[in-house]
Amino acid sequence: MEIRNIRWPAEQEAIAEHIRLVHGPGDSDLLMHWYGHYPGFDPRDCFVIEGDRGEIAAHTMLIPRLIQIGEAKVPSSEIGVVGTLETYRGRGYAHALIERALERMTERGDVLGLILGIPNFYEQWGYEYAVGLYLTSYESEIETERALTAGKWDLVRHSQQRRTAAYLGMRGREVVVRPFYNGDLEAVAALYDVEAARGHYLIGRDHKAWAWQLTYLADVGRYEPDDFLVAEAEGNVVGYVRMVSRGQVNWFTGNEAANFSIIESAGDDADATEALLAAVAQFARDFDAPRIGVHVHPESQMMRHILAHGGTRRDFTGAAFLRLHDLPGLMNLLGPTLEIRLEGSSFAGRGCQLYIASENAEASVLLGEGRDEVALEAPAVDLVRLFTGWFGIDDLSSDCYDKRHRALLRVLFPKREPRIGMADIL
Repeated sequence: MEIRNIRWPAEQEAIAEHIRLVHGPGDSDLLMHWYGHYPGFDPRDCFVIEGDRGEIAAHTMLIPRLIQIGEAKVPSSEIGVVGTLETYRGRGYAHALIERALERMTERGDVLGLILGIPNFYEQWGYEYAVGLYLTSYESEIETERALTAGKWDLVRHSQQRRTAAYLGMRGREVVVRPFYNGDLEAVAALYDVEAARGHYLIGRDHKAWAWQLTYLADVGRYEPDDFLVAEAEGNVVGYVRMVSRGQVNWFTGNEAANFSIIESAGDDADATEALLAAVAQFARDFDAPRIGVHVHPESQMMRHILAHGGTRRDFTGAAFLRLHDLPGLMNLLGPTLEIRLEGSSFAGRGCQLYIASENAEASVLLGEGRDEVALEAPAVDLVRLFTGWFGIDDLSSDCYDKRHRALLRVLFPKREPRIGMADIL
């Protein structure tokens, strides 16, 4: 068995044929829209094993990702497009390719690994559920007729509406909702980064990733210019919303899924969020959509407004696998984020030497000017879930740390509901 890199672009047609035979013609058409074209593509990240007749018998690849934990965007890789032709299954090809991909992750300097794959297979390499997906058997939603009440508050004669508007934090300032233009990218990316730092979106994006994603989604029919709206107040972009207005994005529910969906939003300005929801509702009505699927974080500003107007929130989420690939590298990158969390808490100014250990690696980072050692030892599968916020410190065995440090560890590793946004997996 010989593992080699693909020959690109010479083997483009051979790769497409392999994907068609293993994953089906629909997936082949979709995958080949981005294969070889996404930012950071490198043939050295793509591996194949040839069959007896020189065909591609098995394939896998690494897809460069940035995973955002707090303010840190850490280099990572997603293992994807894993497949073996039926004739060659049972020979250990997939296992060998995964092993080679993990070696390549070390060569690349990746600190985390991601897989959106089948359960009971990747766990043998240390992958474990550690992040949610906005893709489930159910989805939050709001009836279009209810969403159309957004922006229509009677604050003078209707006390309940006045109280609700106050609860949402609305100030009644003028907001303009308009389509997204390329010149808005810097402001939009900054809003997204804030949401990602909260764990609402786990995949970090730089400007190249943003630009490529919009082009790709347009190529596969998932994005129209009118599907991306921004809210502007006093000359500044203070919020945005992204939609898929012409088809289902939640393929787990079949015909029950909404045909019109909000797939992403960001921004804390209540007036802007209300105006954006009102605009989305108008679009849904124009497309004769009776309801709007909602794939935004349950703690987001947009969800607050949707619930205030009678939406239905469903918290159950799918999940993706993460692997802690390089503990020292990750801790080095997380240092500034941990400093921010420490300084924003009742432990500000105290500092500590934080020591973290798994069954096969250890690392330490100095926080503040303190010298007290705070130690945490746990299996790598638990540590990666702690880092993302999928776990809180109380989800770990109390034997993993000194109980005197529990409150501090809660500050450094807050429990959240981290999720991967729909736009990153469409």
